[in-house]
Order: sequence, then C-alpha cells, then structure tokens
Amino acid sequence: MDFHLHSDPARVAAEPPAKETLIWDLPLRLFHWSMVCVVSVAALTGFLELTGWLDVHTIAGYALAALLAFRLIWGFFGGHFSRFRTFPLSRDGVIKHLGQVIAKKSPAHMGHNPTGALMIVVLLLGLIALVLTGLVTLGGQEKLGPLAFITSYKIGHFAKELHEIAAFAVVGAIFVHLLGVFIETWVFKHRVIQAMVTGKKATVGKWLIPKHRNASLRRVILSLCVPAALIMGGTVLANKTPAGWAPLEIPAVYASECGDCHSPYHPSLRSAGAWAALMTGLPDHFGEDASLGQKTASNISTFLQANSATTFDTKVARRVGRSDTASLRMTDTRFWKKQHDEIDDAVFRMQGVGSKVNCNSCHKDAMSGRFGDANIHVPTGDKK
Repeated sequence: MDFHLHSDPARVAAEPPAKETLIWDLPLRLFHWSMVCVVSVAALTGFLELTGWLDVHTIAGYALAALLAFRLIWGFFGGHFSRFRTFPLSRDGVIKHLGQVIAKKSPAHMGHNPTGALMIVVLLLGLIALVLTGLVTLGGQEKLGPLAFITSYKIGHFAKELHEIAAFAVVGAIFVHLLGVFIETWVFKHRVIQAMVTGKKATVGKWLIPKHRNASLRRVILSLCVPAALIMGGTVLANKTPAGWAPLEIPAVYASECGDCHSPYHPSLRSAGAWAALMTGLPDHFGEDASLGQKTASNISTFLQANSATTFDTKVARRVGRSDTASLRMTDTRFWKKQHDEIDDAVFRMQGVGSKVNCNSCHKDAMSGRFGDANIHVPTGDKK
C-alpha cells in the first residue's frame, strides 16, 4: 500500500499522523539481525582460515543462502517498506541525498533514504555472489555440497578466486553501510538502529501513513517455503556422487601388504607412471627391501595404475598426484610442502603420527582420497 501527502487540511486535522509509525515489519527485522550473526561467523571462519572450521563456514554459507532467498521473496510479498518497489532508487536521488549529507542537512525518511537503498541492493548482490561462488568452490575443490556433482576442480579453483574477491567487496560494502549508520545516528540523530529493533520510526512531516499492515502469517509461510524448498533440493543434490570422485574399494591384498609398513595410500596420490616405478623398485623401496611375489605385485600394480591421479578430479589428485617428483615422494611436491610448511617437524614425530607420510593421522578421510579441509585435525592444532 502506498503512502501519500494529503492535500485536504480538514482530513489532516481529523486524522493526525501518529508520532511513530511501524515501518520495518518483524520478519524483516529478524532477517536483518540473523544476517548480522551469520555474516559475522562466515567472515571469522573464512578470513582466519581456521583449521577444521570449514564445516562451520559452510553451515554459515548455507544459512546465508536461505536468508537471502527469504529476503528476495519478502521483497515482493513483505510489508510496505520491505518491498523493493518502495526503494527510492534513482541516480538523481542518490546524488541529491549525498549532497545533503555533505551539507549536513540530511532529512529524515520514512523508509530507506536513497543512498541507504542503494547500499542495501549492493549488499544483497554482493552476498548473492558470495554464496554462489562459495557453493561452486565447495563443490569443485572439496567435492561437497549441492553443486559437487557437476563441478570440476578447475572450475572450483577459479570460483575460489572470485569468492575471495566477492568477500573483500562485501566487507567494503559493509564498512560503507556502517559508516552510513554512524552518520545517520550520531550526526543527524536519526534513530536507525533503534528502528531496526522496534520497527518504528518517527513520522515525517504531514505524511499520512495508512495503518501499517504487518506481515500476515500466510505471507510469512509463503516466503519461508522458498528457502525450505532450496534446502530440501540442495540436500538431495548434495547426496549425489561428486564429479571426478567416486568411492573406491581398496583390495584386501593391497591393504594388507602395503599396510604392514605404512598406511595404504589412496591411488590418486600418484600418477600411473609413478606407481609403475614404485612397484618396479620394491627391492629398494626408499632404502628397504619391500619385495613381493610376482602375482601379488602385479595385482597391486594393476589396481594402483587403474585408479591413479588422472582418474580422479580432486584437489589432491591434481595438485599432488599429478606432480611427479624425481624422488617419487609425494612430500617433495610443491603443493604438499606449501600446505604443511607451518607444521612443526615435532608433530610428525609424535606418537600416533610417526612420519610425514602418515596421512591418516591428520586427514580423517585420507583413505577415501578426498582430503577435505573440514576433515583435517592436526594433533597440535597448528594451522595447515
């Protein structure tokens, strides 16, 4: 329902505007403060890159996606000032408002002021970009989430770069938004923070505001159906087998023979050529005689080469498995060294770890070949 400046003095006198009017409906206020909490958690776990906290960052991302879906629907079905059509979006309006701010004469507005409305749109678009790039990154690099079944590692890696750019852009937009709130609150004495808590703002001039129709339960339920549908659909898609990865049954002969000395590595950790060289050189296997019977060695070699790095599209398969080294050691690859450079050598000597090649001690999903960041648990808690 639109509001109008009434021209009939008699009616104005008969129906004087209330001192305060309910502007921001309850669902919008709940959305706003929920967004503050979710974005804070996502920023903390994202920028600090806390080891083992990827799952928390991911949950925050999913919550952010659900909140954004609700806000987009609420922008069409919500209360009067929650609807996008009431946003005073125009270039001239923004320029005029900024000029008023500079002149320290910013008038109060019943809903968003022009600059504030523009910032809301920028923030929403930035957060949408953040969620989309995050989902693609999660699917391609970690082989998790609703897009994992169609996302390659290469696309996920590219999306990660965009995700980081979007994150810094959103932080910048939030800074500008907070600066605007500070100016409105402490310079012009407009109680914008209080209004986002109570929903009420002082009536401006002689605007006759129709009795605010708060969000009906029917419209709230309708708007919640969209994020609920996204959550259910996303859950179904997340259970599909990721692109470039599939569960692999480890042969008993490989697990027993190679597991006698070290963890039986997932075959995607080395290329077919590297596995062939390793199996050929078993009599001098890194200084030890690991010779096997011809049939046993042949069976193991066939399994390893058939499931080598080129048959998987995971981060480890691409960055470690396909990076052959003269020593044939995975720990000599550039990526392995970069990922482990902050871990003290004493950690590798700890009981339960033993050496740098005991992947299972820190990577709880090493045997699956996924090596997801959320499944890293370094004994000392050092960052990987």
